[in-house]
Amino acid sequence: MSDTTDSADASLPTADELAGVAKAIWWLVLIRGILAVLFGILALVLPGVAFLALVFAFAAYALIDGIANIVHAVRVRERDRRWGWLLAQGILSVIAGIVAFVFPLAAGITLGIFALILIGIYAIMMGISGIPAAASIVDGGRKVLGFVVAILSLLLGVALLVIVFVSPVAGIVNLVWVIGVYAILFGIVLIVAALQTRRVSSATATPKAA
Repeated sequence: MSDTTDSADASLPTADELAGVAKAIWWLVLIRGILAVLFGILALVLPGVAFLALVFAFAAYALIDGIANIVHAVRVRERDRRWGWLLAQGILSVIAGIVAFVFPLAAGITLGIFALILIGIYAIMMGISGIPAAASIVDGGRKVLGFVVAILSLLLGVALLVIVFVSPVAGIVNLVWVIGVYAILFGIVLIVAALQTRRVSSATATPKAA
């Protein structure tokens, strides 16, 4: 039993090894955080540029994902009956990527409107389901808070759908701003985590003997 435990313990990384790994990759997390903050600031200051950047990122992803699906479908065509669906999915993804590269503004507006509609429908569904959930709460304060949250969610969903049909461009700009704020907050979290990881790994690492 002791031999098994000793061999298992020997296979586990030591504190110095974990500290070394963390110290080696902390700067990658830091770079991700800085880039996220910069993108968030760009989205708030120049939403149009950030919007196009998102469209081109989607286009690149769609192209790469589509090509990968096509290659995979061709490789498994003799042993997987569903390879045709995978091939069709890959072709459609490649077409979507090409269209987004050639017509970025039209593709971006279409994707933005679709995203706003999905968010609006989701908010309405959450509001509708939240009303009976709030009614079932016994505590008076929590009941009122539940009703307020449900009604606000319902109103937000309706407002988003109205914006989509009345002024879709304004809705997309607001969506880009929301993404920008989220990117800034997410980037700050990554930066703080990277700096803490560097500090902890430096303190954990055992100094070499002279």
